[in-house]
Amino acid sequence: MADRTRNHEGARGAGAPDWAFRLFPVLLFLLSLAPRLVAVNRYVTPDEPTWVYRSILFRQALLEGRWGDTLVAGHPGVTTTWLGALGLSAQLALNPALQSSYDWLTRMAFLTPDNVEAFKRLAIFLSSGRVAVALVNSLGVVGAYFLARRLWGRKTAVVAGLLLALDPFLVGLSGLLHVDGLSTTFATISLLATANGLLANHSATTAGRRWAWIGLGGMMAGLAVLSKTPLLLLLPVSGLALLWPLFRDRHLSLRDRLLAFGTAVIAWGLAFALTMVTLFPALWASPYAVLATLGGSANRHLDEALRETFFMGKTAFDHGPLFYPVVLLWRLSPVVWLGLIPAVWLFLKWRKERYSLRTMDFTAALLLVWAILFIAAITPAAKKFDRYILPVVPSLLLLTALAWANFSPQWRGTARWILPSALVIQAIYLVWFFAYPLLAYNPLVGGPRTAIYVLPVGWGESISAAGSYLSRFQEDPTTERAMAGITPSLAPFFSGQTLVAGVDDQATANYTVITVGGRQLDPVGVAAQTADLVLLHSLDYGGIVQAWIYEQPSPLSPRLPQELADPAHFGDRVSLTAYDQRPDDNVIELEARWRRLSDMADNERYILRIVIDDDRGNIWASQETPLLNEVYFYPPDWESAETDVVRYRLELPPGIPAGVYNITLTLVDQTTGGQIPVRLESGEFLGVAYPAGSVEIEPPPAIISASRMRIPYSDGTTWLDGQLQLLGFGEIESAALAGSRLPVDLFWHLPQGALPDGLQVGWRLAAKGEAGELIAMEPLSRYDTGNWRLGETVNEKYQIPLPPNLKPGDYILSVEPLDQNGVPLGIPVAIDSLVINNIDRLYELSEDAAIPLDVQWEALALLGLSPERLLGSPGKTTEITLFWEKLRPHGDVYTIFIHVIDKDGNILFQADHWPGGLPTDILDGGQIIVDRIPLALPDDMPPGDYSIRAGVYLSEDGRRLPIIGGEDALEAVGDDSYILPVPLQVTVP
Repeated sequence: MADRTRNHEGARGAGAPDWAFRLFPVLLFLLSLAPRLVAVNRYVTPDEPTWVYRSILFRQALLEGRWGDTLVAGHPGVTTTWLGALGLSAQLALNPALQSSYDWLTRMAFLTPDNVEAFKRLAIFLSSGRVAVALVNSLGVVGAYFLARRLWGRKTAVVAGLLLALDPFLVGLSGLLHVDGLSTTFATISLLATANGLLANHSATTAGRRWAWIGLGGMMAGLAVLSKTPLLLLLPVSGLALLWPLFRDRHLSLRDRLLAFGTAVIAWGLAFALTMVTLFPALWASPYAVLATLGGSANRHLDEALRETFFMGKTAFDHGPLFYPVVLLWRLSPVVWLGLIPAVWLFLKWRKERYSLRTMDFTAALLLVWAILFIAAITPAAKKFDRYILPVVPSLLLLTALAWANFSPQWRGTARWILPSALVIQAIYLVWFFAYPLLAYNPLVGGPRTAIYVLPVGWGESISAAGSYLSRFQEDPTTERAMAGITPSLAPFFSGQTLVAGVDDQATANYTVITVGGRQLDPVGVAAQTADLVLLHSLDYGGIVQAWIYEQPSPLSPRLPQELADPAHFGDRVSLTAYDQRPDDNVIELEARWRRLSDMADNERYILRIVIDDDRGNIWASQETPLLNEVYFYPPDWESAETDVVRYRLELPPGIPAGVYNITLTLVDQTTGGQIPVRLESGEFLGVAYPAGSVEIEPPPAIISASRMRIPYSDGTTWLDGQLQLLGFGEIESAALAGSRLPVDLFWHLPQGALPDGLQVGWRLAAKGEAGELIAMEPLSRYDTGNWRLGETVNEKYQIPLPPNLKPGDYILSVEPLDQNGVPLGIPVAIDSLVINNIDRLYELSEDAAIPLDVQWEALALLGLSPERLLGSPGKTTEITLFWEKLRPHGDVYTIFIHVIDKDGNILFQADHWPGGLPTDILDGGQIIVDRIPLALPDDMPPGDYSIRAGVYLSEDGRRLPIIGGEDALEAVGDDSYILPVPLQVTVP
């Protein structure tokens, strides 16, 4: 402790009165807080509204005791949501009028990037969360000052506190409702507190204090990890620090050193664990789910980036190991880089001295090791942003303060002003970028003027500024529309209608905001986007133009979905009143308007299933999403019975063949899983699927690279002298049932020349030791091969009909291209092996059919039934057996319905099932199905005779099939059901 005493005493003679040092923590807090509040009501970064919404979810879960639901993010961001929730509570208490906006936000099913109205309301509650975060981070600066003072003395601590308070990069991220600033503060306090505990005296009087400092380090580490999972690196780094006294205190016995080490580990670890469990209620309810979510989030960051980013003049998903060193070069202040001069001098000075484990040596080493290991740990992750290095910035600032403060005693005369000058430079650096601190870049390497060629610039600040400009200086912006690349940053500041890039049509916007970041990512695209626009205003601050506002001379009117002449009613719950669709590149965009037909229970939920398929039944794209209105409210919460325009986007596979595809809509009751029947307003019943229409997919304007196809299994076989190539195939089922259809995906390519028209494909199936048999032949693609362009890759889907008479066993599936006359173009290629299973099949009508019948539907015929007399008693189960014949192999899947009806035609109960319990598409033509149907009679069923009605409907959409013939159904032709000639006679025993 002699060194610490010298540091304290040396500081007393530094020229400042003692009262100034006592007042300094208050001044430091205010100096830290003021710039950290500059973002309030000035701009919104894209992630912050999401954290406001997560804070709302977190608060609601706490208030309702749903502990498991406090896991609202994978970061996990618990400290952020705690502060956001506390800020919300304070704001609502101070201004109760905001409760309606809060309640509005709680009714959303979830937050999406296109919910403009939500972003406007979320911005209302952003300020309170920002203030809470800024307060904690400012207190963290003061806490770091006190800890540094215990370690290094007043002078170094003052320099350290000022550098932490005035660093623009740290300031800019410490005033946002986000995870980076908080995780950084807690990590820094953790390291400094742990160092204080390890450097305390070993006297009995300070033992408790020593464990308290180490416990504080563990608690702060827990808060850091609760903020952001990469801060788990604090555990091994702190563990190494706790090991250090084992080597330092060799004057003590090994037993005493091990005991001290064990006690330190327990104090640190117990504080860490208690902090995690106490502040994260989700751990109380489902710890395994929490660990799985956090681990999955971390793995996703390692494996892939969600979008391309700019670096060194290029855009990519992963920028390699140079990214973070370059970030440090541009993001650290000039005072830090100039601090290398005294740092090198001190290092050389310490090298000349005899090695000793002094206070400042150990703490400096700990901070340096932390910075190096943290950057090394995050570098392999594909997802990279400059803010991810923030946890090491305070450590580097502290090391800078240590270097400058210990170097300054060597100065005499005018040289003594070098340290104050360095602090003044730091202050000027912040003041220059005070309004937008995240735009600060190191002037030693050119500042923002060079940063635009090296790093991504801007995080929504200029878009917010553009929205404010339009709202202030345009005559009537409330009637106009504006679009920018970051919707959450524009919506709260623009008083007109904010359009969503990528969802709305830019041609309908009065104004388009282009940022320097947008030009970095896609300069060619931005040039094309603005070619016909007129520059209205440029936003210039931070030394460069940050954004450009363009005006559309003649904006188009927004396109609205067409009103349906015959609206579709889904049961008696909702109806589809307007609908439109259009293909856009490899996306199908749907627009709809819904109307709630009756009041609903609060928990009533429906799932909308959208399917894009072809005439063969292949599904090319599908989406299941809750039925919501345009602001993502569930139907019971819709503020009006009819919604505004609700949009849906379905992405198509990149190699989808040109052709016509069908779009169907199905509504599913989320509670029961049942599909809601669809009936047009005119009365026509459509089953359970609404045929919304068809869409024609044109060949893409530019050839799509085969690398975009993500082909699971590669092949490479060619035919026609290399003009036709099979690039590969998709996953194929390892087992199939004879009589069914086997789905197969193939990826074809035209590497050279041109293909003849009408090429076909043949499928061969060969059992082991047998020659392959041609089982099916069909067009190679719906997109005729004669129209393929050089270099084109086509992904085609097939449904291979497997013969019902196949023997069970192992088979090899092969494919061979054929010309339009069916002549093979070369040798077949085996693509996979599979196991074929089969069922026992009956082809002759059993004598058990007591009553012969002849009633025919499209694919099934009813040939008989038994028994001749059907008896039953209330509360008992009786059985009727129907004998069906499948008229053709394969085809669709059909369901049989049986209705037991009284004399007035009322249905008492019913039974719906596949005939014989088997899907009809696997049945062979001429196959007989014995269909035993148990009828469970209700306990209160009155005695008497009841009719039994039978019919057939498509399992896929519920449409009933009409009777088409049969000697026993001549009068029923065209009807959708048949009354069996045997009544159900109910008697009471």
